[in-house]
Amino acid sequence: MLLNHPTLTTDSWTLYIKASILISMVRSFNSRHWIFAASKDSEMSPASHGSPTESEEFRHLDQLIASFTANIPRAFRDPVGTKVDPLLYMVHLLPHVAMIQLHDPHAKPDSPNDYSTRQMLAATRSILDLIYKLCGTTYDLLHMDHSCSFGWFLAGASIIRFLKVKIDAKDGEEVMRLEQELGIVKYTHSI
Repeated sequence: MLLNHPTLTTDSWTLYIKASILISMVRSFNSRHWIFAASKDSEMSPASHGSPTESEEFRHLDQLIASFTANIPRAFRDPVGTKVDPLLYMVHLLPHVAMIQLHDPHAKPDSPNDYSTRQMLAATRSILDLIYKLCGTTYDLLHMDHSCSFGWFLAGASIIRFLKVKIDAKDGEEVMRLEQELGIVKYTHSI
């Protein structure tokens, strides 16, 4: 249902509903993980089930989010063209928010080869690309869905996580780049 988009019944609204379902699936997965982690019952403990990132459900969600993004129909691939479609913008934003929410609890930003870290950074940069596109227009951001702010905030929080690691590593070039990226998120929130 999330990957099949029949031509006659697909529009920005139906894609938005599907993207919202992705977010819901990730939040349900994360909630179950935290319930298991907090459980004192040895059968329910995470140690008896392994790392959540090794679970079939985690891998399925990771792949589903990537597939959803890749399978957006051609007619709906650009939310910021000659005009801005706020719902379509959310369709493009929400899968990246879902990816960050899925990987954030497991990411190790100080380890550049960590899969969750790479996925989280890629999703953050995709959100930044959407912000750059939107800021390159004269569209009044007050007409955007209020949940855009949450997606932008999440990207900013991810950048701060990576920024802390780069400051500790004394990587001046990467610190400057991340500070510039954080600046655009701050600018978007100030408009």
